Amino acid sequence: MTLILKLGGSLLANGRELMQFLGEYAERTARQMVIIPGGGPFAESVRELQNRWGVSDDTAHWMAVLAMHQYGLFLADGAPETPVLDQLEDVHATGTGLCILLPYHILRADNTLPHTWKVTSDTIAAFIAHKLGETTFIKITDVDGLLDGNGALIAHIQAQDLCKIEHTGCIDAELSPFLLEHGMSCVIVNGRHPRRIIEVIEGRATVCTRIE
Repeated sequence: MTLILKLGGSLLANGRELMQFLGEYAERTARQMVIIPGGGPFAESVRELQNRWGVSDDTAHWMAVLAMHQYGLFLADGAPETPVLDQLEDVHATGTGLCILLPYHILRADNTLPHTWKVTSDTIAAFIAHKLGETTFIKITDVDGLLDGNGALIAHIQAQDLCKIEHTGCIDAELSPFLLEHGMSCVIVNGRHPRRIIEVIEGRATVCTRIE
């Protein structure tokens, strides 16, 4: 099984340390782990440009996808031994260990996702996981998970139910519908606590939100 991990731009400050941590774990356990970079401040600059200069939704979409590339290159700079890939077939050829997968060419080849800010790196990560034949991915971010309307952590929820309830969190609007449509799952975990990521990978109980 290939592990797909979306590493959020909210973890810019410690993202490169996480790359080292995850790379060492992948080598030690002989796992194949693929990092999909978030957009973070690079994507936020695209939002600002669009708001200020009236950039079209199509152009803003592709600029935001390339913002994920910028964050990916930033992460790779802190882990220079990590391969940086931009094609799906390269993942299958890489074998075990950690790699970074940049999404632009993949999305250009299959341009089916809507060009809207309702689709961010969350849904893009799910899309790539689906293209790789995986039914789940891990979203690593800077919060513990999704919160319900009362501010309590949602530990486990069905995607169809998540679409119906009020919640506060860190996922884009299209992620739950995409998971539901394709029969996929997602686990949201706080990257400021790296051991929790390992606990999710190994199927142990930890603080997180599991969307089935």
